[in-house]
Parts: sequence; structure tokens; C-alpha cells
Amino acid sequence: MRSWRARIAAAVSLIALIALAVGVWAWRTGIPSRSAPMIAAPSMAGLNYGVPRTVSGEWVGTQWLRSESSGGYWESTRPALQADLDFIQQHRLGKVMRVFVGLDEAMSWDPATGFKGFEQSALQNFSAALDMFDAHGMRVLAVLYDQQETGSSGNFHFEALDGAHPAMRQGYLRAADQFLGRFGARHTVIGWDLFNEPYNSLAQDGHLPAPPHDNPVSPNFSDQTVHDWMRDLYRTAKAASPTALFTFSDTTELYWNPLPDLAKYSDAVDFYDIHVYDDHPSYPNWRWILNKPYVVGEAGASTTDSHYENQALNSSAVAYLLDHEAAAGVSFVLAQGPAFSEATGFLTPTGAAVATFLTKNPTKS
Repeated sequence: MRSWRARIAAAVSLIALIALAVGVWAWRTGIPSRSAPMIAAPSMAGLNYGVPRTVSGEWVGTQWLRSESSGGYWESTRPALQADLDFIQQHRLGKVMRVFVGLDEAMSWDPATGFKGFEQSALQNFSAALDMFDAHGMRVLAVLYDQQETGSSGNFHFEALDGAHPAMRQGYLRAADQFLGRFGARHTVIGWDLFNEPYNSLAQDGHLPAPPHDNPVSPNFSDQTVHDWMRDLYRTAKAASPTALFTFSDTTELYWNPLPDLAKYSDAVDFYDIHVYDDHPSYPNWRWILNKPYVVGEAGASTTDSHYENQALNSSAVAYLLDHEAAAGVSFVLAQGPAFSEATGFLTPTGAAVATFLTKNPTKS
């Protein structure tokens, strides 16, 4: 016969298991425990716009802000951005756009020590771009740093975090301080994503190959190295612009993990920017676990075999995430993938899903 201590221990273990099971069930089944905190946005839907192409349709990525005189494309991307915003406004594709800055492209760079200062024309061009969004009644979720295209002048130099380049790491913080001291409080920007998917593109969560390899790659730093960088960058940003909202976007932890490790983000974000790529999405009960506002900054079909490029699959996933966002407590959803073709003047199925949602829900547009 077991002792009374053993029986008590067994009972406590059973209660703990039951509590865990109930917690996971509640997290996935949508039993809310409280109202979700929200970000006041001009619409509950919009686009993960990314960057403008040139007027000839050329993709230049995070090299769109520099003037041609300094090796960039602004004279060609500016009219393309204007045309895109006109089309988006005319076809009611939302009033929140996620835009990649790729701050590296605006820097003067030393290969050994990193940031030397800013190319002033790039900063002026960014201000002009924000003016264009203002003129269309739109707000921007702006992505400061990005690590996806290693050949781009706008790509983050990840050696700054390898422990052997402290001056380069400090230079990135100095650049953020100066840039956000100038632009951080700009009303046009609804929030700043300080680094796009850092645990995916800098750490090991995304299972990306290490360079040299075809993009996308990751240096596969430890979570601790990445978290230390996020914390320091967040503190720098908050000191530079105390009233602005900052985040780091996530694509590996908060949607797919039934018990997400919030310690990865909790001391470095004012809100969560969650990226959902799933052919058959189903919102977790983020109301139950997240104590800060949350948005879906990228919404699309699965990344497996690039399903998000399949308009039938992508539009279906986007439509679901839009239709159920209010019940899930999401402040806004931004659709991934081409939403329109200016050449033909038509919306894609993904764009039609966004326009239909906002037409049916005029109070959310």
C-alpha cells in the first residue's frame, strides 16, 4: 500500500496534468478569459505590401529608397509607389500597409566597423514615402531591419552579432537611435517591426541553412544571442522614441507552438506581429495567453512548396483569417501575396478577398 505522501504526490501530479490539458484545449478552442487589448487602426485589413517595384516592374527589394545618384532606384520606385497607392485606395484594399525599410540601404558602411552615418537622400526619400501614405489616408507597419537577401545593400550584416564585431553591433544600435529619434514618433507609422522574424532569419527556429547557400539563409545563432540583440535594440528604440510602438515579428513560435515561450518576446515588444502561413488556418486562443495587442502582419497559405503563391490556396487562407479576426481579438490582418495587377487593372483572388471583407464590413475599413 502506498504511503499518504505518495498518494498526495500522485494526486498533485494528476491535477497538474489535467490543468495542462485544459489549458492547451482552451488555447486552441477559443474559450476567451478576457478581452484582447487592441491597437487602434484605420482598418482591420490591409496588405503586407513589402516594397515598390520600379515603373518597369523590376524587383529591387530593400534597395528602393536610395537615389540613383547614390546607387539606388528611388526615381523609378517613387512613381510606382504612387501608382500602387492610388490603386489600393481606389479598390479598397485597406488602410494599413506593411513596408520594409531595410535600414542598411540608407547607411554609409565600413566593412570592419559598420555604420558610419546615413545617406541623407535616402532619409529624405523615406520621409517623402511616408507623405505619400499620409495623402492616401494610410498607416504603415514599418520593418526596420531585415535579413533575407544577402546580396542586397539593404540586408542586415549578421556578422555584427557573432561576438567578434562589437563595434558593428554597437553601430547598428546607434543607427536605430538616430533614425527612430527622427522618425519614431511619426503618426504615419502605426508600429515598428524592429527586425523581421529574427528567430527565423538569425537563429535556428526556421531550420534555414547556414551561408554560403542560396537565400534564404540563417547564421543559426543561439536563441540567447538573438534575444540579447532584440532586448538591446528594443531598449534603444524605446529610449529614442518613447511613445512609439515596437515589436519583432514571429513566424515560428506564437502560432505553431501550443505552449509558446513568451519569454522570447515579452521584454522586447509592445505588441505581437504574428505571421501565419497555413493552408487551413485556425486561430489559437491568443486572448487566453497574450497580454499585449497582436496583429497578423503576414497572412497566407503554407510556405511548403510556396503554396502562398497559389492564388486559390492563398485567397482561401486569407479569407478565413479576415473573417475570424474579430472573434480572435486580432487588431488587423495584412494579406501576403500579390493582391492586384496594375497591368490588367484587376484584383487577384487574394486582393478580392481583402476587398470583399472590407466591403461587407464597412465599419472595419
